[in-house]
Amino acid sequence: MKELTAHATNRQQSGQIRRLTSLLKKYQLAYAVQQALLKLSELASTLTDMAQFYPQIHQLVNQHLAADNFFVVLLDPPTGRFQLEYYADEKDCLDDSALDPADFARGMTGYVCRTGQPLLCDAARFRQLIAAGDIEAQGTPSHHWLGVPLRRGQLVIGVMAVQLYEEGRLYTQHDVDLLTEIAVHTVTAIDRVKSRELLEQTVRERTRQLQNTNQSLQREIRERSNAEKLQAALYKISELTATELDMAAFYRQVHQILSSLMPAENCYIALLDESGKSLSFPFYVDQYCPPATERPLRKGFTEYVLRVGEARLINKELSDLLVTQGEVIRLVQDNAGSPLPHSTSWLGAPLLIEQQALGVIAVQSYHQDYIYGDNELNILRFVSQHIAVAIQRRLNIEQQKLHQEDLERKIFERTRELRQTNLFLRLQVEERKKAEEKLFHEANHDALTGLANRQMFMLQLKQKFALRNREANLKFALLFIDLDRFKLINDTLGHHAGDAFLIEISQRLLLTVREHDLVARLGGDEFVVLLTQLQQDADAEDVADRIIEAVRQPMELQGQSLYSGASVGIAHYDASYTNADGMLRDADAAMYQAKALGRNRFVIFTESMRQQLLQELSLEQALHQAVTEQQFSVAYDPIICSEKHHTLGYAARMQWLHPQLGLQQDFCQQAAQAGVLPQIELQLLQQILDLLSSQSQPAVICLPLCVQHLTHPQHFDRLHKLLGSKQQLLHRLSLGFAEFELMKLNNTALSYLHNLKRLGVRLTLENFGAEMMPLGLLTSYPFDFVRLEASFCRSLLRQSQKRQLLDLLITLAQNYKFRLIADGIDEHAVRALLVEAGCCYLQGELVKQLQPVPEESVFLQQLA
Repeated sequence: MKELTAHATNRQQSGQIRRLTSLLKKYQLAYAVQQALLKLSELASTLTDMAQFYPQIHQLVNQHLAADNFFVVLLDPPTGRFQLEYYADEKDCLDDSALDPADFARGMTGYVCRTGQPLLCDAARFRQLIAAGDIEAQGTPSHHWLGVPLRRGQLVIGVMAVQLYEEGRLYTQHDVDLLTEIAVHTVTAIDRVKSRELLEQTVRERTRQLQNTNQSLQREIRERSNAEKLQAALYKISELTATELDMAAFYRQVHQILSSLMPAENCYIALLDESGKSLSFPFYVDQYCPPATERPLRKGFTEYVLRVGEARLINKELSDLLVTQGEVIRLVQDNAGSPLPHSTSWLGAPLLIEQQALGVIAVQSYHQDYIYGDNELNILRFVSQHIAVAIQRRLNIEQQKLHQEDLERKIFERTRELRQTNLFLRLQVEERKKAEEKLFHEANHDALTGLANRQMFMLQLKQKFALRNREANLKFALLFIDLDRFKLINDTLGHHAGDAFLIEISQRLLLTVREHDLVARLGGDEFVVLLTQLQQDADAEDVADRIIEAVRQPMELQGQSLYSGASVGIAHYDASYTNADGMLRDADAAMYQAKALGRNRFVIFTESMRQQLLQELSLEQALHQAVTEQQFSVAYDPIICSEKHHTLGYAARMQWLHPQLGLQQDFCQQAAQAGVLPQIELQLLQQILDLLSSQSQPAVICLPLCVQHLTHPQHFDRLHKLLGSKQQLLHRLSLGFAEFELMKLNNTALSYLHNLKRLGVRLTLENFGAEMMPLGLLTSYPFDFVRLEASFCRSLLRQSQKRQLLDLLITLAQNYKFRLIADGIDEHAVRALLVEAGCCYLQGELVKQLQPVPEESVFLQQLA
């Protein structure tokens, strides 16, 4: 009985011990969980970076269970992708860049996420799960593996796992419960830390944005402040021109204004003299160098800025480069032999007035503590324009002031002298009035002839137009006069004779008009007459007849009797004229019509003439279109030998097949006025070259060209390029230029004739004898042919003097190896005279009627 009682007592005590042990473990678990939760709460409250949070969690778990091998994986429920947040393993070292999120889904981590339950897995359980296909083996197999789900509410968002590789150690249910409790609160801690991390990032980003905004505002404030300072400086510069300061004080004020914008301790202003060959320094402030004196231009920084025409910032590197390139020569000694310091930073800008350099303003630094930059360069570039204007105005004011002072001094001295007697005073007043009248007369009258000038004439004409609204029957007329042979007189007898000629003409014009009419010289040999108070339109025609007759009378100049003529255009006022310029234009047009009709006559401008002008404008437009559509072609006139009638060559003429007007042949003048004649001639030249390429007969084709090919480099370049492409044909081509056009050219333009000759083309002097017959052209330039003008050839029968000139030309042709071609051979008598004189190359209507023999021409052999 006692034994039974003792046994029961032992059993009861053993049960109590087990209950106490279980209760102790629960208390220990609760204490561990409480400690872990406190630590988690502390971490969640202090950490703001997840990179610091997970190592702290690892350390916390490792304090309560074996967790040297520990990792945390989070799951994104919408996408099902796993993200490794933290990993520590003594066997496997994973590279984040090489991780495949699908590996977690296929392993024990994915199994815990799918089941939503903790997993305590030993080797046997691991093999069982693999055999069932629930997981796949990955990495180094562990001896014991423990993973618990991380939940946010009912949603699994990840897994926290630990594992053991040693066989003597195992995880227990106590470890499962502890890790589960830690996992529950870890999710809350993760959310808090991530929220704080996101908040910190937001705060940092907002702080960065505010800093950028603040920097932009500060920059804008600086820019606005600089702009206000610059604007204030410009206002001050502008105000300086209105002050009473002398020039020295004016330059000091400019220096002070510039110093408010940038460091300008060393500053100078250099001005060019009127010749542009020397510099003066009205302002010069330098801490090392004495004030500069006026000097000729040399290769300094100042001259370099003048050459480039814009502001320059020159530091030591650029300075050395400019010296090496020879752009700048740096002086090492001044005029006294003392060494000169060299600036470490130099800034200069040209003072420009209407793109013309007035001088240079420059600042410089001798120390490395301040180096000028692009900001100062832009400021000086901008300010220099206003400084240049201010300096120019001040110089003008000073010049005017000097003139005024000089004038006042003279007036004072003269007045003091005039006080001696009232008579002398009255004489001086009269002299001053005469001087004023003389100035007025000189301003409104031609200095040579004493007639009214263009300014006075237009003023009087506009005054007449001002009366149109007050006088119903306003009648006046305008005569535009152009003189013949003035250029010939001027070129042959000299400018003095030309001036005397114009003076004589002006006096004759004054004798042909009434006292209230106005005679004016517009310039050159152009005169106008304003006829006022006309009773009828025929009065203007009477005056025009008197003018033509007066100009036609011979005059004696330098012992020679000279003859001239006048072409007069008349424009009568009517209500259709709205301004004076239109009436003057119509009178000018009528004058040109008179010249075209044969000169020494007058033409009255009519509505039909206005229509003709419009037609000429339409013709010019048609010519431009014709050039574009290449409507021009070549007609050929034969040139034959007078003895054997061999065809020596052909004279090319241009013709135009107009779509409406038909075939046109006389349009060179209109094409020249429209500016398309050189283009037409190049098209014809291309046609001729194409013809020569297809023909084997050794005949020369002569094409007349306008002198624009010689006066405009671009036209000559096109001509040279076209000829150069067909150089093998050029010995069968001759280009001709008219005598009267060549006489107007300078030596530079005439030198192009030699360039054409070197290219291989032949040259023809066209229309020789039409004007002055300049023998100097024949002997100075390499002409192969000289074509005698048709009227010259026809006059040989009537004028023995012309026949003597022909003999002289034939002699020159033999001496200078050129050939004469007589044009306009329309009569047998003219042909016989030329053949007898020795001119055997003929062209004209009579030549076209002759039938050349079918023999090969020997023209080229004779030229060789």
